[in-house]
Amino acid sequence: MVGKRRKRALHKDFWMEVRKSRARFISIFCIVALGVAFFSGIQASSPDMRLSGDAYYNESKLMDLKVVGTMGLTDDDIQALKELPETDTVEGAYSTDVICGETDSQKVLHVESLNKEVNHLSITEGRLPQKSGECFLDSAFASGQKYSIGDKVVIRQPGDSELLKEETYTVVGIGKSPLYISFNRGNTTVGSGEVNGFMYVVADDFDSDVYTQIYVRAHEVDKVTSYTDGYDNLADKLEDKVKGIEAERCQARYDSVVGEAQEKIEDAEKELADGKKEADEELADAKKKLDDGEQELTDGEKEYEDGKQQLADARQELEDGKKELANAKQKIADGRSQIASARQQVADGQAQIATAQKKLDEGWNQYNDGKKKYNAGKKKLDAAKKELEDGKKQLADGKAELEQNQQELNAGIAQIQEGQQAVETQLAQLQEQIPQLEAGIGQLQAAVEGLEAAQNAVVQLEAAVQEKQSAVEAAQAARDEAAQKVENGELTEEELAGYEQALAQAQAELEAVNGALAQAQESLNACQQAAAQKTELEANLSAANAGVETLQAKKTELAQTLENLSANQTAIDEGKAKLNEEEAKLGPAEKEIAANEKTLKDSKKKLDASLKKLQDGQAEIDANKAKMNSALAEIEANEQKLNSGEAEIAANEQKLVDGEREIQENEQKLKDAEKELEDARKELADGKKEYEDGKKEAEDKIKDGQEKIDDAKKELTDLKYPEWILTDRNGLPEYSDYGDNADRIKNIGEVFPVIFFLVAALISLTTMTRMVEEQRTQIGTMKALGYSKISIASKYLNYAFLATAGGSVAGILIGEKIIPFVIIKSYGIMYHNVENTLQIHYELKYALLASVAALICTVGATIFSCVHALAETPASLMRPPTPKEGKRILLERIPILWKHLNFTWKSSLRNLFRYKKRLFMTIFGIAGSMALMLVGFGIRDSVSDIVHLQYTNLQHYDATIISDDDATDTEREALIESLDKNESLDHYTKIRLSKLTAPNGKSNLSVYVFVPENLENFKKDVTLRNRVTKEEYELPEDGAAVCEKTASLLGLKIGDELTLKKDDKEYHVKISVITENYAGHYVYMTPQIYKETFGEEPVYEDIVFSVKEEYKDQVEKVGQKIMDSPAVLSISYTESTIEMVDRMLSTLGVVILVLIVSAGMLAFVVLYNLNNINITERQRELATLKVLGFFDIEVSQYVLRENIILTIAGILFGSGFGILLHRFIIVTVEVDAVMFGRNIAPLSFLYCAVITCIFSAVVNIFMHKKLKKIDMVESLKSVE
Repeated sequence: MVGKRRKRALHKDFWMEVRKSRARFISIFCIVALGVAFFSGIQASSPDMRLSGDAYYNESKLMDLKVVGTMGLTDDDIQALKELPETDTVEGAYSTDVICGETDSQKVLHVESLNKEVNHLSITEGRLPQKSGECFLDSAFASGQKYSIGDKVVIRQPGDSELLKEETYTVVGIGKSPLYISFNRGNTTVGSGEVNGFMYVVADDFDSDVYTQIYVRAHEVDKVTSYTDGYDNLADKLEDKVKGIEAERCQARYDSVVGEAQEKIEDAEKELADGKKEADEELADAKKKLDDGEQELTDGEKEYEDGKQQLADARQELEDGKKELANAKQKIADGRSQIASARQQVADGQAQIATAQKKLDEGWNQYNDGKKKYNAGKKKLDAAKKELEDGKKQLADGKAELEQNQQELNAGIAQIQEGQQAVETQLAQLQEQIPQLEAGIGQLQAAVEGLEAAQNAVVQLEAAVQEKQSAVEAAQAARDEAAQKVENGELTEEELAGYEQALAQAQAELEAVNGALAQAQESLNACQQAAAQKTELEANLSAANAGVETLQAKKTELAQTLENLSANQTAIDEGKAKLNEEEAKLGPAEKEIAANEKTLKDSKKKLDASLKKLQDGQAEIDANKAKMNSALAEIEANEQKLNSGEAEIAANEQKLVDGEREIQENEQKLKDAEKELEDARKELADGKKEYEDGKKEAEDKIKDGQEKIDDAKKELTDLKYPEWILTDRNGLPEYSDYGDNADRIKNIGEVFPVIFFLVAALISLTTMTRMVEEQRTQIGTMKALGYSKISIASKYLNYAFLATAGGSVAGILIGEKIIPFVIIKSYGIMYHNVENTLQIHYELKYALLASVAALICTVGATIFSCVHALAETPASLMRPPTPKEGKRILLERIPILWKHLNFTWKSSLRNLFRYKKRLFMTIFGIAGSMALMLVGFGIRDSVSDIVHLQYTNLQHYDATIISDDDATDTEREALIESLDKNESLDHYTKIRLSKLTAPNGKSNLSVYVFVPENLENFKKDVTLRNRVTKEEYELPEDGAAVCEKTASLLGLKIGDELTLKKDDKEYHVKISVITENYAGHYVYMTPQIYKETFGEEPVYEDIVFSVKEEYKDQVEKVGQKIMDSPAVLSISYTESTIEMVDRMLSTLGVVILVLIVSAGMLAFVVLYNLNNINITERQRELATLKVLGFFDIEVSQYVLRENIILTIAGILFGSGFGILLHRFIIVTVEVDAVMFGRNIAPLSFLYCAVITCIFSAVVNIFMHKKLKKIDMVESLKSVE
């Protein structure tokens, strides 16, 4: 019973101590919580950043490899990639860069086709495009350019590249793409050289037979985490496998392109030969027609001359008739002769008319044959047109049906995938619970196994208690009997003492057995409780395993359903392929119909012309026939007149008059015939000219066709062998920067939290040590009362354990959630897509490490102090410790200074050096907190200095022109000429910029070799100087200038040789200058040193330029004009680099703010804790001052003056320590490609000192209130 009462008393005393010293307990709790929270929170931030990024990449199905072919990519390439076991998803895509906006505000958009399996877009507003003419726009670009849903985006395709069918698109959706996780959109070869945004359209909007790129996702990529060695190895393995089939696929593509081109050339040659033959035939026909027309004209002229002669003869005859009218007989005889001659002429004319009529009939026969052919061709053409329209309709119906099936299939797949995701989530939760349940069962098993032993022990101890109780009762009876005998004088006092001793011994044994029974009963209760818990956990485990089996079955069922849907997808794809083949066949058919229709139209024109010519010829023949008939009738009439008798000769005078009139009419007809001959001459001349023009046109066309064929053959001969350009995720804009930022957080977490935690742990250690020393009187009293050393120490160990464990748990729960959340959210400002997939996990490794370290510091210090105290006797412990011998301090040895100090100052100074442990701990605590704050501000200063130092003080050019390797010498010369004439430029420098590697142990360091052509301009572009002394250097002529960071990583100094690898061959150059540089690794050389090092003249392919001051805000506009040159591939602007670095560093500012705030909180807790300990330890001294008549304010000044002195000393020591710690941390957190600044701004020292002083003043206010509450009487009696 006594043992139980002691335990209860000790237990009650423990909780009273916690309640009584709440301030101390809370301070230990808070300081441990701060240390653990900061340590584990910062350490957990880096893996949480990686997990958050990886979750977004997996959710959006981000590609792992991008394949670009210099001759495009085909479905066969996609199939070949799909057959690789390392690939999971392979999908082709189309892309191009276009210009958007007016001339003064032109922007470059990267246009890409929508992907179904990879690179899923995040929709902020609207929906994805579903048909031609719709687009999905970059949210950042849409916001900057004021685009909204329903607006029209007008684009312009530069040069001859017209991959897009449309140039006006309607915005139907706005959002983000996983290919662009930040603000940078990459570079381009059009516009200003920089991509300003992206746009997605349906694949049908691209007019291309081949894909521009193929996206590949690796098999089982979801099982590894991005930015880890596991993922890098998976990506490298995938890239190696793709490279393995590159040669085969490129050869196949080359053969296909060459074959198609050769076939087209052969077709063109055949078409040219056919055209030449047809032209020759048409020219021959035209020449024959001209010859025939010329012969007809000659015949007509002859006929005309004959008619003219006949008319002259007729007139002569008429004159003769008049002269010989008197001699009628003679005239009649002459008349008969003339009639005979006329008859002969009529016969000749009729023969000519018969010949002409025969030719005309042949022409009519040809015309009728041509018309029959034309009608037959037109009928055939109409039938082909109808057949083409029917094919188009069937094709459209098939596409519509396939599209509907595709939409239904996509909806089914999405539903299955959502179900799979839900099953995976539930399965992961159950699988996470099962190990925990099994671990709990394992932990309880040992307790359950000890149940029977505990029960046996209780039974045995109960029996022992009864036995000892009987012994006590027997001893008591013997003692009472002996006492009675002593009173009766039968026994002596000495003999009675023997009985009393036996009674005391029996009572002691009973008490010991009772204590053992109580402990055994507690053990039994614990075992029984463990058995009940184990049963409950086993039931939960069975339920969890059953749930896992159910979910696994569901998962298998969903996978089978998804596989069935995938089979449907294959059928749809085959249907689409067949429709595409049919659609491809319609194109040539449509072209053939158009060509036939044109041929028919030409034939119709020729038939109409022939018809008109035949009709004109028939009219002319009919007119000549009428003339002949009239002439014949006239001859017959004249002959009748002659036959009517010579008696009427006198009456024929009138007839002579009629004859003269007829001659006049014939003269008019002769004039008409002459006019017709003139028209025929003109028509013949026009025909000849038309013939010559047609001949020349045909010859020109044949010549042009032959030249095109020759050019195509030359182009085919010069065709370069294709290659694949493989780009992994690191090629995406700012993808690798996210990983670098995670590494920076990791580097900060490896150093800064350790120092933070050490300060917190040391203060906790001091607090517990002081507590044990403070309660030495109580320890002595408990020891005198018979408490064991373990029982006494358990109070303080439990106190330390409870405060530390509670603080650790609170720190872990808060730190590993809030700090990673704040850091990742801050990076979300720059990496906007990642903040929606935050992955904040408890990292058990860091939590246990911080908790165990905190427990070792506090509990270990408590054990050490308890062991030291418990080694003394109870009497010495209950007496106050012997005061330390007073010593003169250093200031007392300086009389001039010491004599001028008043009593309070002298007392404060003596107290400072009297309590040296408190002096050093306070200074160390304040200095540590000051140093941590200073490091936080210093990192901010170092990081923010990079942009100003690198791009203002060291590199001064505004942009870099990247030349096109395929540009001709003429194009390059034209570029230089345009730069010379560009009035916006201040100067430009042609450079050789080569990316080489420098061996660095097992790895290689990427360095840029920078060789300027003009050394005078180089001084304007780059400043070489020493970072510490600021001494500026010329570009050395006896070696190279190497950046400080590069030399540091390679362990080189001035005079050493730098090894560079180029094309797997090593070259060596002497280091003559080590120059200041903060971004990238540069090696600067003169052209002569480059030639001596590499054995070749430098080829200046790139150009850096600076614009004049008045054009500094128009650099991109200047660059747009330069981009018009075909010799320019792209332009990289310094301002864009500065903006990108600023965005990156702005996110680091929030992280630094977390460091500063945490360090400030630590400073406050340290000051409060140490001051609280100081007042508690000196309570009697301060009460004495109050008894002596000191006012509260004077007592506060007496104590707090020491705090002020220690704060100032801590600030001074903390500044020095902070400088050293800042240098160490800056070097530690730097990544290979960046060097941070090494200096802390003076204002940062001032900020840290002011914050520390503010915290000290706030703590002093709290301490003043505590000093006012000191009870003088109780404090002075505390020793008693």
